[in-house]
Amino acid sequence: MNDAGDHLGRGSKRALVITSLAVAMALGILPMVSIGVLAPFLIDDLDISRADLGVLVAVVAAVSAALSPLAGAIVDRIGDRGALLAVLGTGALSLGLMAAARTFLAMCVAVALAGLCRAGANPATNRLISTRLPRGRRGWITGVKQSGETIAIVLAAGALPAAAVVWDWRALFVVLGLAAAMTALGAAISIEGTRRTARGASAAGERMPSSIRRLNAYNLVMGAGTGAIIAYLPLYAHEVGGLGNAAAGAVMVAAGLAGGISRLLWSHWSESRWGFPDSMSGLAGVALAACGVLLAAPHIGTAAYWIGAAIWGIGGLGFGAVSMLAAMAEASDASTGRASGLVVFWFSLGFTVSPPAFGYLLERSDAYGPGLLLLAVLYGAAAAIMLLSRKTFRPPGGSLLSPSPQGPP
Repeated sequence: MNDAGDHLGRGSKRALVITSLAVAMALGILPMVSIGVLAPFLIDDLDISRADLGVLVAVVAAVSAALSPLAGAIVDRIGDRGALLAVLGTGALSLGLMAAARTFLAMCVAVALAGLCRAGANPATNRLISTRLPRGRRGWITGVKQSGETIAIVLAAGALPAAAVVWDWRALFVVLGLAAAMTALGAAISIEGTRRTARGASAAGERMPSSIRRLNAYNLVMGAGTGAIIAYLPLYAHEVGGLGNAAAGAVMVAAGLAGGISRLLWSHWSESRWGFPDSMSGLAGVALAACGVLLAAPHIGTAAYWIGAAIWGIGGLGFGAVSMLAAMAEASDASTGRASGLVVFWFSLGFTVSPPAFGYLLERSDAYGPGLLLLAVLYGAAAAIMLLSRKTFRPPGGSLLSPSPQGPP
């Protein structure tokens, strides 16, 4: 199908493009998830502490936060094709360096490169969607490409712990890096030309709607919750729940599967039915409920860790697709990359702070309860932000002909 305004390609080329988008998103989060699910092995192999795990995750998020605004502006200038290829290539190189790392410092360098990949992933993929698909046709594709992150979580949680036990997790990283490189080659072949908007050169001076500021605040708080859960949930299930290394890592599979389904469904519903603020506040509420389940898990039993992880995946991962779809809908096509970069910046800033903070609370109290209570408060705050932002966002199906309120530049 190649309807008017649809320039994503058709048939096998369209499938390759969509796959490339999902892989780019997967590469942005795979290193961070790997740190969490491989926690027991990394502690032994690199001779590091539990708090150091949080530092590694924070390095990825900090680099992503620092470079996201710049990455968004660069994407707007160089176009969608070149930006996507750069993201895929950087992600492949990062995986190779992680496989080769033998010290904590070397791993920090490798994951820093992953932060660069993460900084460009959303701006590049959002730019490609916004320049090749009309409004009202972006929901499902955005859900699919954002599900690349949840697929990465499932892959890492399901395969890496088992591979570390029976084989070698480093070798698997090499294989994943090669797969990323092949995806870059496929994208180079299937994506036809580079599309730029007519106003691309002037996008840098365009002011953002006030809704983008609300979206930034929401992503700051949600990012804080997401970072700590990804870094420490498998270790929590292992140390407190008594699950084995592979089983504890596989708890994230439940989160990833639930998150993937949530992203596909909520991205469509938020665009066509409920609107972005109600959708995002509801997803934050679901993540808050998951914190309650996880807090009670030691008193309920092993199943509660899996149930809590799945509930968290619905909200704590599902919001990502809705958030990025909102950024594309609220910003003009010419500034999609910059708007996406700002959203990623604030999300990554929250992601940077929370794992070390959670690790500090864990080391000081030798308990996970204080950290989980903090996350519950954060998710509650995120829900409140969106509930108070209903009038600043366009209604479902809204367009630039009915813009949201504009704030100062």
